Amino acid sequence: MSNLGANRLELRGELSELSRLAEWTNTLAPQVISADALFAVQLCLEEAVANIIMHDGTREDRLAIAIELERKGATLVARIEDTGCEFDPTQFAPLSMAKSLEDAKVGDYGIHLMRCFTTGMHYERQEGRNRLTLRF
Repeated sequence: MSNLGANRLELRGELSELSRLAEWTNTLAPQVISADALFAVQLCLEEAVANIIMHDGTREDRLAIAIELERKGATLVARIEDTGCEFDPTQFAPLSMAKSLEDAKVGDYGIHLMRCFTTGMHYERQEGRNRLTLRF
């Protein structure tokens, strides 16, 4: 098992933070994942964070979102944790699926896109925090 060290990003609950997320994943790419897979990972992380922010959009206080990436053998594990109200994206039934990366657009497919490109997705609520784990 190979741990990537301090591969953690903390975001404010604002959609403008998606640009910081994109920069962060691009910086980590050479040590973590191939260029071909990077687009799918980045797109899934952006979708997850955007869905979390939009789900909690009516809150007065801005939620905190933390993302960690860890390499475990051939698997890349992304953990997304937030302080928002309970939100289990794994329970939403897919409405449509992207047929290819070229057909996928951020915001169009939401959690359904993550189901297309991950090998596993797990949600849990612990100590007042949502935890979503994505495996690639």
